[in-house]
Amino acid sequence: MRIISMILLFLLSGTFSFSQSDSLEFNKKAKDRFVIWLIPSASKNIYGISIGPVGSEAICNRPYTKYSHGLNLQIPGQGFFQTFYINKMKFKDFHANEISDSLILQDTLPKKAIHNGLIISPLGTFTDQVNGISFSLWMSMGEKINGLSFNFLWNLYEQINGISIGLVNHAALTKGVQIGLVNKTIKLKGFQFGLWNKNETRSLPIINWNFKVK
Repeated sequence: MRIISMILLFLLSGTFSFSQSDSLEFNKKAKDRFVIWLIPSASKNIYGISIGPVGSEAICNRPYTKYSHGLNLQIPGQGFFQTFYINKMKFKDFHANEISDSLILQDTLPKKAIHNGLIISPLGTFTDQVNGISFSLWMSMGEKINGLSFNFLWNLYEQINGISIGLVNHAALTKGVQIGLVNKTIKLKGFQFGLWNKNETRSLPIINWNFKVK
C-alpha cells in the first residue's frame, strides 16, 4: 500500500511539473511583441509591423484572441486556399434568423485574430475581424470588417461596416457601400453600385439601396 501511494504521489508531482512548465511556455509565447514580429504568432498583441506568409489566425489552439496593431504584411497570403471555401459560406445561420441573432452570437465568441490597421497581401487574407483597411490583388474573407475592404476579385464577409470594393462583393449584412460588378447582401443599410446589385428589397443594375433593416 505504501509503495502504491508513493507511485501515485510521483505521478501527480510529475503531472503538476509538466503542467507548470507547459503553462510557462504558453505564457512566454503569448506575451506582447513590439516594432516588428513574424506571423503567424501566438502573441496576444503585436504593435508595429507583422510580417509572414499567413496571418496569426492560422494558430487555432489558443483560448484567446491574437491582435495585431499597425501594418500587417501577409506574403503570399491565404487567398488561394480561401477560393475553395467560397461556396461553403452561405450564411445559413443568418438566413434562419431575421433579427440577426446569429451575428450577435458570433460577436460573443472569441475570434482567432483581429487586426487594427492596414493588411496587405498579394493573394488575400482570412482575418476574423479587420478594423481598418484590407487590400489584396485576389480576395479577402472573414466575419467582420469595420472600414475598407479593397480586393480585386472577391470580398466575402458576414458583416461589413464601411466600404467593400471588388469584382464580386458578398456579405450577410452590409452597413455602408458595396462597389463592384456583382454585389450581393442579405441585409443592406446603404448603397450598392455595380452591374448587378441584390439585397433583401430588390435586385437592380447600376445602383441599388435600402435603409430599413428588417
